[in-house]
Amino acid sequence: MELEKIIKNADSIQVVTPKQLRQATTKRANAKVELVRQKLHALALEIGAGSQLPTIRELCILFQTSSATLTAALDLLESERMLSRKERQGIFVTDSIDRRTIHIIFNVSMMTNVGQSPFWSLLWVQLLQEAEQNAAFKSEQYQFHFLCLQPGQSLPDEYIALLNSSQADGCLLVGLNTRTEDYQPLISIPHVVFAGGGDVMVQVDYKEGARLAIQALAQQGCRKIACWAAVPNGPPSDFAQSLLTQFKEVVTEQQLPLYPEFFRTANLPPTTIRTMIYQEQGYLLAREMFATFNEHRPDGLYISDDMMTSGALVALEELGIQVGEDIKVVTYSNAGSPILFGRTKYMARVEVDAADIVRGMYASLDTAISKGFGSGDIVVNIRPRLYL
Repeated sequence: MELEKIIKNADSIQVVTPKQLRQATTKRANAKVELVRQKLHALALEIGAGSQLPTIRELCILFQTSSATLTAALDLLESERMLSRKERQGIFVTDSIDRRTIHIIFNVSMMTNVGQSPFWSLLWVQLLQEAEQNAAFKSEQYQFHFLCLQPGQSLPDEYIALLNSSQADGCLLVGLNTRTEDYQPLISIPHVVFAGGGDVMVQVDYKEGARLAIQALAQQGCRKIACWAAVPNGPPSDFAQSLLTQFKEVVTEQQLPLYPEFFRTANLPPTTIRTMIYQEQGYLLAREMFATFNEHRPDGLYISDDMMTSGALVALEELGIQVGEDIKVVTYSNAGSPILFGRTKYMARVEVDAADIVRGMYASLDTAISKGFGSGDIVVNIRPRLYL
């Protein structure tokens, strides 16, 4: 009986290998270093830039820690340029102690897809320029990170750890998600997201863009208005259909006749990954709707993507349909993009400027850092402008 008890007890014992023991010891040591680092950082903030800290011995007594742990914590703060050790003089607080550290994480998959819009490159340039200006005139420093993930995918674990550490005061993210699948937050610091999900989300007001476009078409006498949306590359999503639903709401609000059959996306072959470029989608949709003479076809058209418009214009030219005469067209466009250069003479544009998006992101982050978060998600809409 005694032997059976020993065997049963042995089954419940978790065997700890030497490697696991070393890992646990390292984790405890790292936790001690991080705690001392936080105390040192708080002390440095308290005494201010240019001030001298107590000696190593005095700091060990103050924080009740060993010289090895203190030295490791000092190494971290010196690498972060918060402290500076000068031989035979002491430890000093640097001028950058008051600087906020902002991380910018950009999902470059937006740029690498075949046939992708130059908008993402324009957005990146604006993010970089704004960071340079802020670093020059504000007490901020920026760190840039590039990932290549499926659009909207959650942050990898190593970035979650970084952003939840004391090395980050705020974060801007493009094309990423700071929530789990069940909408639980992954990071606690102030952050702003574009083309993803998070506590504060900056997004283009596509419904307002449709309102501007449909009003412009109605003012030109259009009554049979069509609206097209591009199907994003990547895994299937309901983004395009949600846009078309908003566009239908706008037509109804404007008290115009609604023709649901004119609110379209391109007919794509069933596949787990969408790969048809936007120009091809616009080309095929224009050929489908205008290739044969039909009295029941639109007299006004809003295309909500400039790449899609580029392809549609090729098809309309092949069919001998003149924009501005045979059909009125309003296109979505991105300021600074060359996609529609020289081709918008006879059409109106609903334009979004990447600079407006970036300014909205930085301003929202400043607000989030200084005032904190409100309850629930915050959406900051960037309104397009109409150019006739």
